[in-house]
Amino acid sequence: MNRDLTADEIERYADDEVDPAEAGEMEQHLLQCSRCASAVLRIVQMKRAVRDAMSEEGAPAALRGRVRRQIGPSKAPSAWWLLAAAVVVAVVAAMIVPPPRPSPALPELVDMHTTLLASANPVDVVSTDRHTVKPWFEGKLPFTVPVPDLSPTPFRLIGGRVVYWRGNPGAYLLIGKGAHRLSLFIFRDDMAPRDLAGGPLPMTTNVWRSRGLTFIAVAQVPPEDVRQLRAALESSR
Repeated sequence: MNRDLTADEIERYADDEVDPAEAGEMEQHLLQCSRCASAVLRIVQMKRAVRDAMSEEGAPAALRGRVRRQIGPSKAPSAWWLLAAAVVVAVVAAMIVPPPRPSPALPELVDMHTTLLASANPVDVVSTDRHTVKPWFEGKLPFTVPVPDLSPTPFRLIGGRVVYWRGNPGAYLLIGKGAHRLSLFIFRDDMAPRDLAGGPLPMTTNVWRSRGLTFIAVAQVPPEDVRQLRAALESSR
């Protein structure tokens, strides 16, 4: 793709509404074009912010109770008083922002996947050789990174880096299949995100645990491709 993505293409990519062939071309372009990659990231973050805001509750029950007590009982409240009370409730409720709930981890990891692919250097060690990538992680993480042998599969290792999720270190492997790029995050179980429930996401994800480690695969590919990657990883262990 020798041109910038249009606004419609950026929107469709962020919503995962492009076919696999088109998505592959777009991913290749995003790896080389920081402007389009930043635009995709802004859309993804905006949608996530809207999703989080939609889940917030209204005015707390304690606030409604305080307003009722201040209004006090009345046998025949006037329309003006009822209107004033309603305005007070609305204004005070708007001023009180409830504490943010812990957000699910998968949307954050999807954002991290998009950010890494949009960066000029998504990995710190670039190699298709597992015997180069695996030793690179030694001493950088509190666990041994199981870098798989992907030679007998349609996947290929591109490289890796250390990532942090809320201060907890983990390994990141960038894996290719054709023109597609798949992210594999690996954390030690006691440092892994806890809330990894599924939900509507703009990417395909797959989560599994094995030998004290948590694996999270993220990619804009059909679910079967991610399942195939998981099977390849598990068989190479």
